[in-house]
This record gives sequence, C-alpha cells and structure tokens, in this order.
Amino acid sequence: MVRDVICYQCFRALRLWSPACLYRGMADRILIIDDDEQLVDAYRDYLGETGYEVDCAQELEEAETLLAHFSYSFVITDLRLSRIAFGGLDVIKHVRESSAQTRIIVLTAYGWPELKAEATASGADAFLRKPMRLKELGKTIVQLAAGGTA
Repeated sequence: MVRDVICYQCFRALRLWSPACLYRGMADRILIIDDDEQLVDAYRDYLGETGYEVDCAQELEEAETLLAHFSYSFVITDLRLSRIAFGGLDVIKHVRESSAQTRIIVLTAYGWPELKAEATASGADAFLRKPMRLKELGKTIVQLAAGGTA
C-alpha cells in the first residue's frame, strides 16, 4: 500500500499535516493586484516561498497587460485599486471573460454585503477581509486548488 505524504510547501504554508499535497502543479502562477506595496510584498514573499510563481500589479492597466500575456491559476485582487473606484470588480469581470478556470480571490477592507454579493455575482471564488493572516490566504488557495469553495 502506497501512502500519500504531504509536500514541504503544504506543511510550511499551513503548519499542519495532510494526507496528500493539495498544491497542484507547484509551478502554478498567481497574479496579485493591490495598490498597497507593503501588502503586495508580503503576499509575494509568502506565496513564492510555497512554490508559486508570483506576478504583481498595482494598477488596473498593469494587471490587464499581465493577464493578456500570461495564464494564471489564481488572481488575487483588492477591490479598491484607486481612491475613486472599485477597479477590482472590473478585474473580476475581465478574468471571467477570458479564463473560466482561473480562480479569483478578492481581498478588501470593505466588508459590505453588497460588495461581496457583487463580487460573487461577477465571478469571484472567495472573498476575504483585510487585515488577514497570510496563513488564511494560503488555506483559501489550497481549498480552491483542491476544487472546493472558500
């Protein structure tokens, strides 16, 4: 009988044991879109250490350019990408139109039920409130990668 073992990345990211590695294809690519440079750096470092290739954008136009040139397993976006608009909703719609299999995680400090409903209706797979622990983001990615919901 062959037993599945956890990969080092899962153990390190979640600090727990699991019967099998849930990180499919460790070369999966993630796009992070947020205008807060410190948060982007923290997300990039954390996810890079777990084995993902990570690209980052701080503006909607930059994100659209990256999305046009690369395929992503996950897009992690803030809802408010400028002081005047919720550009993250546009990102969700753009990703959904171009790639049905890309999983979308929304991060926001705005927990309004209306925003969550609109993001979900636009195609977001998960909605997380800032501030949050990096471990929570990692757990959400693992759940979505395994085909679940967050």
